[in-house]
Amino acid sequence: MKRHILVTGSTGAIGSAISRKFKAAGWVVCGIDQVAGNAESIDRFIEADLNKLVVDEQYKRSIISKIASWLSGQTLDVLVNNAAYQYVTTNHPMPAVELMKSYNINVIAPYLLITELFSMSTENTASVVNIGSIHSRLTKPGFVSYATTKAALAALTRGLALDYEDRIRINCIEPASVETPMLLDGFKNFPEKKQALESHHPQKRISTPEEIAELVSLISSDGVRFLHGSCIDISGGIACRLHDPA
Repeated sequence: MKRHILVTGSTGAIGSAISRKFKAAGWVVCGIDQVAGNAESIDRFIEADLNKLVVDEQYKRSIISKIASWLSGQTLDVLVNNAAYQYVTTNHPMPAVELMKSYNINVIAPYLLITELFSMSTENTASVVNIGSIHSRLTKPGFVSYATTKAALAALTRGLALDYEDRIRINCIEPASVETPMLLDGFKNFPEKKQALESHHPQKRISTPEEIAELVSLISSDGVRFLHGSCIDISGGIACRLHDPA
């Protein structure tokens, strides 16, 4: 019997890499995002606005119903909460609506999906992987909203691991910079800045979406079932560096 994985933010670079990884391994993949993409790696696509999922009960029930329809009596083996919203500003007070949207998409939507889909999850073996960020611990100017919500996602991971005990496994991974099209587009006119970013990392490069997908696959495997309630750094060592200009 094939195993089933649900990936939010499935159209983005990291979500696409995760979907491809599991699809190639024979899994049945369902992707959730606001726009469709990478159809070759998705067996079922569900268009969804995660902010609306939090604030509109009827809409939430509709999305959960669509997921149940996709499973068609089968159980969910892996849930990857990858979708995220990043609002950047150094101007305060920031609009409350932006802060709430950040919390809704980055924290509350993952909570709702984990808890609403628990009854559909494979008993005692299902795995949840929350895609966090280095910003939960180390951040920079302008990222108050994003950093705060990613710290909350890490706390959510630890708390739910305690509440669900051995019924499902819940872990979080925290990448630093990832070489996505969005990041590369931001550097297209400033190649020297990309080189500076890479050189600041101990490995003299930044991670790839495929490396993130590989870690998600490892975490979800039955071989590391004792991994539970963990927030795993995948920053390539940049989190070890103290930047202290002379």
